[in-house]
Amino acid sequence: MGNMSDCHIVFSPRAKQRLEEIADYLFQQNLSNQFVIDYLNQFENWLMLVVGQFPESGRLMPELGENIRRLSYREYSFIDRYQRKTVEILTIYRENLPGL
Repeated sequence: MGNMSDCHIVFSPRAKQRLEEIADYLFQQNLSNQFVIDYLNQFENWLMLVVGQFPESGRLMPELGENIRRLSYREYSFIDRYQRKTVEILTIYRENLPGL
Protein backbone atom coordinates (compact mmCIF):
# COMPACT_ATOMS: atom_id res chain seq x y z
CA MET A 1 0.00 0.00 0.00
CA GLY A 2 2.22 2.79 -1.25
CA ASN A 3 1.36 6.28 -2.35
CA MET A 4 -0.53 4.99 -5.36
CA SER A 5 -3.48 4.02 -3.18
CA ASP A 6 -3.58 7.46 -1.56
CA CYS A 7 -4.98 9.15 -4.64
CA HIS A 8 -7.91 8.14 -6.79
CA ILE A 9 -8.11 9.21 -10.45
CA VAL A 10 -11.46 9.59 -12.19
CA PHE A 11 -12.36 10.83 -15.66
CA SER A 12 -15.27 13.18 -16.21
CA PRO A 13 -17.70 12.26 -19.02
CA ARG A 14 -16.15 15.09 -21.06
CA ALA A 15 -12.63 13.74 -20.54
CA LYS A 16 -13.75 10.23 -21.56
CA GLN A 17 -15.31 11.69 -24.70
CA ARG A 18 -12.10 13.60 -25.43
CA LEU A 19 -10.05 10.40 -25.04
CA GLU A 20 -12.30 8.66 -27.56
CA GLU A 21 -11.92 11.60 -29.95
CA ILE A 22 -8.13 11.51 -29.55
CA ALA A 23 -8.13 7.76 -30.27
CA ASP A 24 -10.32 8.34 -33.35
CA TYR A 25 -7.98 11.12 -34.48
CA LEU A 26 -4.95 8.83 -34.12
CA PHE A 27 -6.68 6.01 -36.02
CA GLN A 28 -7.48 8.48 -38.83
CA GLN A 29 -3.75 9.21 -39.22
CA ASN A 30 -3.40 5.71 -40.70
CA LEU A 31 -1.37 4.60 -37.71
CA SER A 32 -1.44 0.93 -36.83
CA ASN A 33 -3.94 -0.21 -34.21
CA GLN A 34 -1.02 -1.42 -32.10
CA PHE A 35 0.64 2.00 -32.22
CA VAL A 36 -2.56 3.74 -31.11
CA ILE A 37 -3.18 1.23 -28.31
CA ASP A 38 0.44 1.51 -27.12
CA TYR A 39 0.25 5.30 -27.29
CA LEU A 40 -2.95 5.46 -25.24
CA ASN A 41 -1.52 2.97 -22.73
CA GLN A 42 1.60 5.13 -22.32
CA PHE A 43 -0.65 8.15 -21.88
CA GLU A 44 -2.62 6.38 -19.17
CA ASN A 45 0.48 4.99 -17.43
CA TRP A 46 2.04 8.44 -17.37
CA LEU A 47 -1.17 9.85 -15.92
CA MET A 48 -1.35 7.23 -13.17
CA LEU A 49 2.32 7.67 -12.33
CA VAL A 50 2.50 11.45 -12.29
CA VAL A 51 -0.97 12.39 -11.13
CA GLY A 52 -1.37 9.37 -8.88
CA GLN A 53 1.85 10.10 -6.99
CA PHE A 54 1.96 13.88 -7.36
CA PRO A 55 -1.67 15.04 -7.48
CA GLU A 56 -0.60 18.64 -7.00
CA SER A 57 1.77 18.68 -9.96
CA GLY A 58 0.89 20.92 -12.87
CA ARG A 59 0.19 24.62 -13.10
CA LEU A 60 -2.67 26.10 -11.10
CA MET A 61 -5.37 27.68 -13.27
CA PRO A 62 -7.23 29.92 -10.79
CA GLU A 63 -9.22 31.46 -13.65
CA LEU A 64 -10.85 28.05 -14.20
CA GLY A 65 -11.68 27.42 -10.56
CA GLU A 66 -10.24 26.31 -7.25
CA ASN A 67 -7.70 23.45 -7.20
CA ILE A 68 -7.72 23.21 -11.00
CA ARG A 69 -4.41 22.49 -12.69
CA ARG A 70 -3.09 21.98 -16.19
CA LEU A 71 -0.57 19.30 -17.09
CA SER A 72 0.97 18.55 -20.46
CA TYR A 73 2.00 15.23 -21.95
CA ARG A 74 3.57 15.21 -25.40
CA GLU A 75 1.25 17.39 -27.50
CA TYR A 76 -1.68 17.07 -25.13
CA SER A 77 -2.79 19.12 -22.18
CA PHE A 78 -5.26 18.04 -19.60
CA ILE A 79 -7.12 19.93 -16.95
CA ASP A 80 -7.70 18.29 -13.59
CA ARG A 81 -9.11 19.11 -10.18
CA TYR A 82 -7.69 17.65 -6.99
CA GLN A 83 -9.84 17.45 -3.88
CA ARG A 84 -10.37 14.97 -1.06
CA LYS A 85 -7.75 12.51 -2.35
CA THR A 86 -9.41 12.35 -5.75
CA VAL A 87 -8.07 13.77 -8.99
CA GLU A 88 -10.78 14.32 -11.57
CA ILE A 89 -9.55 14.68 -15.13
CA LEU A 90 -11.93 17.33 -16.43
CA THR A 91 -10.87 17.54 -20.07
CA ILE A 92 -8.03 16.77 -22.45
CA TYR A 93 -7.05 18.64 -25.59
CA ARG A 94 -4.33 18.82 -28.19
CA GLU A 95 -2.15 21.91 -27.89
CA ASN A 96 -2.45 22.73 -31.59
CA LEU A 97 -6.12 21.73 -31.95
CA PRO A 98 -8.16 23.50 -29.27
CA GLY A 99 -11.26 21.63 -30.42
CA LEU A 100 -9.78 18.28 -29.37
